[in-house]
Amino acid sequence: MENFVSHRAIMYHSMEWLPLLLGLLYVGSQTRAQENHLTCGKRTVTTEYLIHDGMDTKAGFWPWHVAIFHEQTGKMHYKCGGSIIDENTILTASHCVYTQSGVISISRVSVDVGRIHLNESSEYTQTHRVREIIVHPGFSKNSIVNDIALIKLSSNITMNKYVQPVCLWTMDSNQELIVGRNGTIVGFGYNEQDIVSDQLKQALIGVEDPFSCIADDRGVFGTHLTSDMFCGKGQKGVSACNGDSGGGMFFEIGGKWFVRGLVSFTPARLSTALCDPLKNTAYTDVAKYLEWIKPYIDERVLTYGSDLFDVDYVEKLRLFNFQTCGLKSPVYAKNGTGWTLPWIGLVIPLGEASYKCVVTLISEWYAVGPAHCFENDGVKSTVVLGFAFESSSIECFESHGSAVCTHPVQMRQIQRIIVHPKFNINNSTDNIVLIELLSPADTTQPNVKPICLPVTSELRTREPSSLSVPTKFGRTIELKSIPVHYMEAAECMRQYTQRQIVLELGNKRICAELVNKQDSLTCRALEAGAPLQETKTFNGTDRHFLWGFELHGSACNVHPPPVYIDIEAYLDWILYNMRYNVLETTDSDKITKNQRIARIRVEQAAAAAGKGKVTSFQYGHLRHSQSPLSDK
Repeated sequence: MENFVSHRAIMYHSMEWLPLLLGLLYVGSQTRAQENHLTCGKRTVTTEYLIHDGMDTKAGFWPWHVAIFHEQTGKMHYKCGGSIIDENTILTASHCVYTQSGVISISRVSVDVGRIHLNESSEYTQTHRVREIIVHPGFSKNSIVNDIALIKLSSNITMNKYVQPVCLWTMDSNQELIVGRNGTIVGFGYNEQDIVSDQLKQALIGVEDPFSCIADDRGVFGTHLTSDMFCGKGQKGVSACNGDSGGGMFFEIGGKWFVRGLVSFTPARLSTALCDPLKNTAYTDVAKYLEWIKPYIDERVLTYGSDLFDVDYVEKLRLFNFQTCGLKSPVYAKNGTGWTLPWIGLVIPLGEASYKCVVTLISEWYAVGPAHCFENDGVKSTVVLGFAFESSSIECFESHGSAVCTHPVQMRQIQRIIVHPKFNINNSTDNIVLIELLSPADTTQPNVKPICLPVTSELRTREPSSLSVPTKFGRTIELKSIPVHYMEAAECMRQYTQRQIVLELGNKRICAELVNKQDSLTCRALEAGAPLQETKTFNGTDRHFLWGFELHGSACNVHPPPVYIDIEAYLDWILYNMRYNVLETTDSDKITKNQRIARIRVEQAAAAAGKGKVTSFQYGHLRHSQSPLSDK
């Protein structure tokens, strides 16, 4: 018997919005989305997202995960996991629907959707019989290659907020692009006590490169790993195990969840048929089988990274505070240093003392910035707002005959990082992320305010006359906005060509150069992400609007000029992924506005007491309750 096992588990808005200039901001609610497209990968139940391996999932949190049951001795017993692809198609592993005599009879299989407890049904649970089982033609009981299958249900699934399809991976199938990234697996399988969970669990798993995987266990992976598989490994003791087979490895990209892997096999513990949680797990690479899958599904569910997003503009405008956005801040320190750009946020990676990138606050819950800053566990980073003055309380003093005040910094952990679906390390065109904070910024404080976002055509200026970019000033931590002006694309690309650099700006990137070339002598550029700001009069006051952000920390360059993301090209994508952050869980889990404010105050006090040190997340193992298992 070969020393590996197939898996059957996992071990482990509070801001007020004013109806300003309704005639100006009114936008029709017609959408540009194609009518022949079906929604996939959208989690419609919102819960607090914490990166804790071992946390119990909640109803609707993984609405595409299914439980597959086999009939034995007159009773249905849990066998494997799977994922909803469309109204009547389930994606799973071939060995989940195979027996020693071949493909299992459809009369012996049932599929439960919306289930989060094995031993207890709920109002969300639907049970479906099977019409057809489609095993990949290259699979056999004597091999573990082509471990992928489809189950066609005899009745359509009723979609609701607790039951939804996941998106199939239609992006680049190059595995190098996912190595080092974390995916999420969910399941009911074995834990370290070798018992099955009654409660659905989740865990973060990092994708390993094939050489590290083979070195992990040459006896298994050296002879069985193929190019149509990839490996993944979690924190120590966290792994897929018996009972997790067929379940997906999911990645959130551009606000949608995609299935990239299927739990397939892992090395066994010595002299057992049980998984070794310290070893890698092999996953069938779903992206390699897309063409095989297509003829059996409703292709309207396929997502090809279209730039058209179904946006309800009238509803989304309520996410922004047009009364206070883009206003400069009159905040100073006792040494006279000012902090006048309250939308600037600094990203500090876990365990580091200095910032890595700049992000720009666009609402109390959201910021935007460069995607390359968040490639590896960016969710563990901290966003520092209203920064630079380590003050734990408000202090007022006289400066030049006027009373001015200091204000404490605000440190926010990250709840979600939404990477643009077309971004990869070889493509800087779509180098943008939308960051959702774990708790809202306190924008009632003068040192923390969002910049204005030109979310309607009336607010957009195609040829701005007053652009600037923030830079560091002198030897202090004070920021200074330096004037820049828009450069025509042809001229910008010509300057890069002179330096033998191929630059294609397209309609998503722009160039801007310093108005006064002498500014480059004293200019000290911020790291990647410095906002390109337009100043104009709005509602009777001077406001700053976000035009884009710089990508490489070269805002002070003269030749060639710096390149900026054009924020207008991504407005629909940003609006599409922004949501109202009201936790929709059980009554006991709901967080009220007062509780949120209290939590903000606690975080601020903690930040001040710790002088800005980043607090790490705590990780643990999945803990499963005991439940009978029929197929040890």
